[in-house]
Amino acid sequence: MQNKKNFKQYIDEISTDWFKKFINEKIDIFRNGFLEDNDQGFGDFKPDVNVTSYILNKVKADIESISNYNEIKKFISKYSLNVDGKEDLKSAGDAAQLELIETIQKNPDNIQEKITELIMKMQINNITKNLEKSLNVIEILASKLGEDTAIEDIEYEDLIYILDNNLQKSLDKIRRWNLENPKHSEFYEEEMKILESDADFDKKKEASEIIEHFFSNVIGEEIDEKEMEDIDVENLNERSKIIVFNKGIMISEELRGKIELISIIYKNSDLFKKNNA
Repeated sequence: MQNKKNFKQYIDEISTDWFKKFINEKIDIFRNGFLEDNDQGFGDFKPDVNVTSYILNKVKADIESISNYNEIKKFISKYSLNVDGKEDLKSAGDAAQLELIETIQKNPDNIQEKITELIMKMQINNITKNLEKSLNVIEILASKLGEDTAIEDIEYEDLIYILDNNLQKSLDKIRRWNLENPKHSEFYEEEMKILESDADFDKKKEASEIIEHFFSNVIGEEIDEKEMEDIDVENLNERSKIIVFNKGIMISEELRGKIELISIIYKNSDLFKKNNA
C-alpha cells in the first residue's frame, strides 16, 4: 500500500477488500444451508435450484465488479429491501407475502420459483443491511477526517478516538440485548469482557466470531419448525421470539463486521501521523 494517497483512496481499498471477503463468506454460508441442509427453518420446502443458481451467480458477478466504496453503497441499495422507508423484519415479511399472493393469482404454477426468489431476497437483504451497519464506521471517518485529506496528515490519535466511539455504539446495542435476554447472554460472558476491555483486536475478532456463531447457530435452535410455520406476520411485535432473536443475530453480525474492519485500519496504523513519531 503506497503512502502518497488521500483518505478516499485508502477507504476505497480497505472497504472493498473487506466487503468482498465478508459478503462472499455470508453468501456461501447461506447457499450451502439453503441447498444442502434440511434444518434451515423451511420445513418441507425444496428451493428451485435453477432460480437459486441464477440469483446467486448474478449477485456474485455484481460483487466481483465492485472496485470502490461508492460501488459498495450502490450494491447495498440494489439488494436491500426498504418498504416505505422501513427496514424491519415485519415490513419485509409483509412485502414478501404481498408479492407471493400476487404471484399465486397471476401464475399458480410458479409458486416454488417465487418462494425461492423471496426467501433469497430476504436473506440477501439481511446480509447487506448488516454489512451496511458495519460500514457506518467508514462514513463517520470520512465525514470527520475528510475524504481529500492526505493520509500522512491524519492524526492517529483522532482516528483511534473516532473508531472507539463508533465501536462503542455497536457494543451498546449488544449490551442492551443482553440486559433484555440475560439467560442467553450468559453463554458468551467471557467474550463480552474481551470486547469491552481487551486492547488486542485479534482477541476481539475471535470473541466477536464466537458471539456471532452463538447467534447464528445455537440460538436459532430455540425456534422449532412448528413455531416457524405458525408465524403470523400481522401479529409480530418487538417481543416476538423471532423478532428478538433476529435482532440479536443482526447485532452480532454488525459487531463482528465492524471489528474486522477496524482491525484492518489499525494494522495500517503506520500510514497515519503520530505525534510521538
